[in-house]
Amino acid sequence: MGADYYELLRITPDATFDEVHKAYRALAMQYHPDRNSAPGTGSAMAAINEAYAVLNDPVRRREYDEECLKTERFDVAGPVLRAAYETLLKQGWIVTDSTDSTVVLEQGFRVVRVSFVARLDNRFLKKIGRQFAGFSVVMAVELETPFNLSLTTAVVDLMRSRHYGAPFPDEIYRSLFAPFVG
Repeated sequence: MGADYYELLRITPDATFDEVHKAYRALAMQYHPDRNSAPGTGSAMAAINEAYAVLNDPVRRREYDEECLKTERFDVAGPVLRAAYETLLKQGWIVTDSTDSTVVLEQGFRVVRVSFVARLDNRFLKKIGRQFAGFSVVMAVELETPFNLSLTTAVVDLMRSRHYGAPFPDEIYRSLFAPFVG
C-alpha cells in the first residue's frame, strides 16, 4: 500500500463525501500545475487526484479502508515522542506552557519551545518559525527531506540521534538536548 489518501487530502477517515470534495478542491487550487509552477506540483496533483478518485467512490473507499485495516503499521512515533517528552521534563527546566504537541521550557533567562512531531516537513517547519520568535527545537521521529532550516529552529532526529539547523545557543541548551543527539 502506498500513500495514505486521507493524509494526502488532509482529512480524517471519518470525513463525509462533502468534506472529501471540499478538501480536494482546496488542494487542487493550490497544486494544479496551471496555477502553481513550482517543481513537483504535477506529481503532487497526480497523487491528490488518485486519492480523490478512491475516497470519493463509496465502493473503492470501503475497499481502501479494509486494506488499511489489514496492513496497519505499528505506530512507533507515539512511544518515542512520549519518551522524549518525559526525558526533557527530567532535566530540571521549568515548564511555562504546554499543549499536546509542544512545551515551553525556561531556566533562568533561557527559553526554548520544543515541538514533538511524528513527521516533519517544510510546511510544518515554516509554521513553527511563525509561531515562536525565540529559539525552538523540533523533535521528530521521521524527517521529510530536503527541508529548509531557519536560524532559530533546531531539528532533532530522534531515530538517528542527529541535530540539524540552528546551533544550540550555549552549553546549557546543548546539555538539555544531549540525551537525544550523538
